[in-house]
Amino acid sequence: MNKDLDLIRTVKELNRTVYEINLTLMQKYESQIDNEITSKQAVLLEILHKHNILTVSELADLMKVTSSAVSQIISKLDKKNYVRREINPNNRREIMVLLGEEGFRYFEARDRIDQTIIEKYYSQLDFEDVLHMKNTFKNLKSIIEKDLNQKEN
Repeated sequence: MNKDLDLIRTVKELNRTVYEINLTLMQKYESQIDNEITSKQAVLLEILHKHNILTVSELADLMKVTSSAVSQIISKLDKKNYVRREINPNNRREIMVLLGEEGFRYFEARDRIDQTIIEKYYSQLDFEDVLHMKNTFKNLKSIIEKDLNQKEN
């Protein structure tokens, strides 16, 4: 029983610490990233950055929202040149979405911030500790994904 309480306390402290680290870093570096991006727009940009080019329906599936909702997000991002739309030459009824000029700038800024954070903070840790953290979080992610996939089936 005591071990369970220790686990609960430790995980809560870990979660709180990670949250506070992210909040502190976000507040310090937010001026270097476009503040006009909403969280849903940021999620869409993240997905596009990972996949390079997707259809509206593929984006909707990955975001777990309707195509209509994704289209509204795309329209707003398109007006600001974060994304661009192209007609699929193989299926002219299908719209392909790609990062636009501002989208590339957004990720370049994020990469510069990541580099600064790594050089300023992570470099002060032992590499083995960083490697252990990475492996632990990847393992936790795998456990969560496995559980979620079982519940979907």
